[in-house]
Parts: sequence; structure tokens; C-alpha cells
Amino acid sequence: MKLCIASLGIFLAAGLPSVKGYGAFTVSQFSAGATPHSSIGYVELSWSTGKNETKCSARPGTYQSFPSVGKTACSAPSTAFSLTKREDGGADLALFLGNAQAVHTITKDQIIWTNQQSPTGTVQVYAGPQNFTAERV
Repeated sequence: MKLCIASLGIFLAAGLPSVKGYGAFTVSQFSAGATPHSSIGYVELSWSTGKNETKCSARPGTYQSFPSVGKTACSAPSTAFSLTKREDGGADLALFLGNAQAVHTITKDQIIWTNQQSPTGTVQVYAGPQNFTAERV
């Protein structure tokens, strides 16, 4: 039993973040969408918990429509994010820090079609606020 407790202490000291005391996750500079005349989309954001800060980005394959991104590592250790489109036309942005998770719901009216005058360049992009709070779940 002593060996097990000592091993746990070493494991925790090795860099896994303690998530005790984290509340909401603060997101800044969020942008996402499809790229005109391309089959690659983009998702970029920074977020912090007040104790840690990280930057995340992905270039998912998509053509004209708002992208989804599976769980993807961010710049800081033990951090990740995902972006999942919902059937109602919105999306969920999930943020992960160790075993803590926060989610922000993107409503369907925040995902718009742009460049309506040029049909070949029409794409879906996020048009909501760039800075917001994702609540811990």
C-alpha cells in the first residue's frame, strides 16, 4: 500500500494537472469555418482556466460547410479540444484539461453562410462572439 501511494505521488508530480479548483474555462479569439475555394477548414482559439493557458488549432477537411474536429491536443500539456456539429445546425465546443471538461454551445444562428454573391466561394463560418466562457461539466 505504501508503494502504491508513493507511486501515485510521483505520477501526479510528473506533470498531470490537478483540476481541483477550476471553474469556468475562458475562451478568447475563437474562429472556425470553411475556407473559400478549398477543401480545408479552420478552427483556432485560446483558452485558460485562470491557472493554465493554451492555444488550439486544427485544419479539418471540409468543403463549404462548418467543420467538426475530433478531440485534438492543444499547445499546453494535458489540454485538448473538440468541435462537434449538431443535427439542429449548431455545434458544441468541448475543452479538456486532464479529466476536467467544459462545453460551450454554439447556436445555429451563429453559423452563417458568407460570400453569398459568389456561389463558388460560399462557405459556413462562425459569426458569434470571439470571447466567451465555457462552463465546466
